Amino acid sequence: MNELNIVIVLAGALSGVLVWLLIPGGRSPKVPAGSAVSESDSLPIARHYQHFPQIRQALSAVDANYLQENAPKQVTKQALRQRREVARHFLSGLREDFSNLARLGRMVAALSPEVSREQETQRLLLTLKFQILYSVVWLRLCAGNAPLRQIEGLTGLVGQLAQRMDEAMAQISALSSNQLSRNHGT
Repeated sequence: MNELNIVIVLAGALSGVLVWLLIPGGRSPKVPAGSAVSESDSLPIARHYQHFPQIRQALSAVDANYLQENAPKQVTKQALRQRREVARHFLSGLREDFSNLARLGRMVAALSPEVSREQETQRLLLTLKFQILYSVVWLRLCAGNAPLRQIEGLTGLVGQLAQRMDEAMAQISALSSNQLSRNHGT
């Protein structure tokens, strides 16, 4: 990469980190000291992104129009405000999913015999893309908007990463079972 590309990537990374630090809920949740399960005991999973259909319904224009036509103005405002709050919680869940999948990706990379510079760059760019889009969506939700397309884009990123991790885990499993069968066959 030439110097300009390196500067651009570093500036983007720094911007992403700054935005991540500024947005509430950006830090990973702490596991209580008395908890029976710690983060290191469990495999990171993505579970929140699968609830996007409910968020889509809650933020849909059709649903908002129905409320405006059939409910008192104050009830409509409160319901829409609460739905945006639910969407912000969903966004936090997407961030958790992405973080878990990224951690799993690092574990898979550590187990992989070859990790190319290109793969590491792709992972960094995907993280930056997620962080920037996350920040934009979060800010728009706080401003009172319902950026459904962008939430859908974030959900798609998490879903694609989950699918990649499933495929990578299947490949590692196949490689390890082949290795085991070779070791036992000798």
